[in-house]
Amino acid sequence: MENNLERKYGSIAITPDLSPESISSYINNLELIRRNTHKVEFLIIRNKSLKRDEYQKLAEGIMELLNGKLPCILHFDNLDSFMRMNDLISKSCGVHFTSSLLKELKKNDLLKYFEKKKILGGSCHNQDEISLASNLGLNYCILGPVKDKLIDKKIITKGMGWDKFSDIAKKSSIKSYAIGSLSHDDFDIACKHFACGIAGISMFNQSS
Repeated sequence: MENNLERKYGSIAITPDLSPESISSYINNLELIRRNTHKVEFLIIRNKSLKRDEYQKLAEGIMELLNGKLPCILHFDNLDSFMRMNDLISKSCGVHFTSSLLKELKKNDLLKYFEKKKILGGSCHNQDEISLASNLGLNYCILGPVKDKLIDKKIITKGMGWDKFSDIAKKSSIKSYAIGSLSHDDFDIACKHFACGIAGISMFNQSS
């Protein structure tokens, strides 16, 4: 399968909290993602609320539905789960790690995935975490949040802003994708600030 990270610009879609039983209701979203104007590069299958076997069932269900039409990346925030799910990882296009898990990983943990040319990425919030991702040999990072997260007009999470994002991204040795309350409308401004594209649940929900 093509390593879509060779493209200059693209988007990364991230699943909302799904369950194995609800996958069928999202088939239309998945089909629309494949035809998206901004060329979604791959889908990160993320769900922190599921147990390991439930997550495996979810991921297998999504990958079976897509049948290779859209590359799928697995999401891990737990070292033990990552180490125990090699069979599932082998069926996927790669792995995405949380920033906390990046701090636990060793490059030797990833060698077999480098050899199999899997796409490896991580969530980062600052220059130090990007340096860690780069030292591990990851292909990309998702950097943010860029914009403030608001609930009932109150700031829940403070965003770094485009200027800070730009300053960090232009120094990064790996591809950086912007995240944080972004939509397709932010694609052009993200690329002007040294992003390779944007990432988020909105790429899944706003796939049309």
